[in-house]
Amino acid sequence: MDRKQERVIFYKDVYEIPSIDDFIVEFKFNNTTVYTKDKQLIIECIKTIDGIDSPQEIRRYTRPDLLVVQGILCYFTGHLFTIYEFKKGETHIEESGINPSKHIECNLLSLEGLDQSNDLNSLLEKLKDKRFKTLVITLLDRWRKALFMVDESEVDTYHDEAILTHFHILELLVSYYYNDFKEEANEEIKRFLTLFSSELLNQSGKARENTINSKLRILQEVLISDEASIATKINYFLKTHHMLDEHTYSLVNKIVKIRNSIAHGRMSYKEKLIWSLPPFFNISGIDTKLIISQVQILTARAIAVHLGLDAWKDAWGFIHDSLPPSDETLMQFLKNPDEHKQLTGYDLIEGNYKNITVESLVDYYINNSSKCSLTELEQVISKTLIEVQINEENCVVLFLASVLLSDSNNEELSSISKSNIELVHKHDWYGYSNIKDIVQYFDYYDIEVKWLYSWINEGGHIGERKS
Repeated sequence: MDRKQERVIFYKDVYEIPSIDDFIVEFKFNNTTVYTKDKQLIIECIKTIDGIDSPQEIRRYTRPDLLVVQGILCYFTGHLFTIYEFKKGETHIEESGINPSKHIECNLLSLEGLDQSNDLNSLLEKLKDKRFKTLVITLLDRWRKALFMVDESEVDTYHDEAILTHFHILELLVSYYYNDFKEEANEEIKRFLTLFSSELLNQSGKARENTINSKLRILQEVLISDEASIATKINYFLKTHHMLDEHTYSLVNKIVKIRNSIAHGRMSYKEKLIWSLPPFFNISGIDTKLIISQVQILTARAIAVHLGLDAWKDAWGFIHDSLPPSDETLMQFLKNPDEHKQLTGYDLIEGNYKNITVESLVDYYINNSSKCSLTELEQVISKTLIEVQINEENCVVLFLASVLLSDSNNEELSSISKSNIELVHKHDWYGYSNIKDIVQYFDYYDIEVKWLYSWINEGGHIGERKS
């Protein structure tokens, strides 16, 4: 039987680069060379293929490496790289031992003046290790696919699928930490049983040992079964990497709740809709645009800390600092106004107390109007509306609050709120396309804004713009 025939194929593809400022990259992965030139992304590869295959089959051989490369680029830049940006290419047969690919002296990745070469080198080293390779490739591919689904969405068409894909990333990551969690939990249980038998039962020696051994298995089954919730596993992972606090804890609970609604087929129907009109009913029941951006950055940073990278540190810091307090914290704040009378109106602009702001309180009321009243909201934000003059900088925080409290029975507060609305509308500070959208937004949540509706119906908004 003749020896199997093989031949060496070289190919070079040119891709359009997404709109990224000052993007420079050079690195090799396996037999694939990646670099930027003349504001284009060049990918070159040389492979030995079966003799029965045509040179065009090179794309089948190289596609796995190409997808890994795109995952790396997408992850570090936050921009989408896919096969669809292909611009032109060439393919030809080479003599054995000849490789026309560009010579790369050292790996380089620079984005908007920020050098990320160290992270790139660390990631490429992980990809050489069989213990990490499959996990790393899967994480980057899932993260890229989630960005693709968001990019392809008309309104929020694929947001549900994107959230599930990001959640899959978290599930993959936390599974590597669960044994550590169980060991730590076992140590805490043993410590408790030792203290319990010694200090309360006044046991020692064999008697204490028997008590610990007999109760240990029972408590293990009750407290740390293999069915521990996914939220517990995620929070343990975040705590291990010093990312867990009240705000992150609240975000995880929200993500898990949304994921469960999507994964378990929560029934969804809404009689009223607002622009932009969706092509399907929203299973999660919330505006997913914000949660998508939050979970995207969370998973990006989670991948980084697991792999020992600095990537996405600043972006996560920004997202973290903007996370609202937990629903429990906001509810307590609304239900107990006397406990924070010392706060000034400006404290709820800056979030000086537990990161609570007028904006977070209003958002909570809009989404939970059945759990708290407008009167309770008014009690805690009226001081801010009275003390703080609205302007272009703070109008995003104060505008919706002013719309709600324009219907207040407090004449001073109502007058200030109406003036705020008129001023914002006159200067077009808030950025809505049509002020009627604000009425429809509240109507979507079954909240009636009487004065604003009447003002628009009587043409007050037209006269304000003309003046």
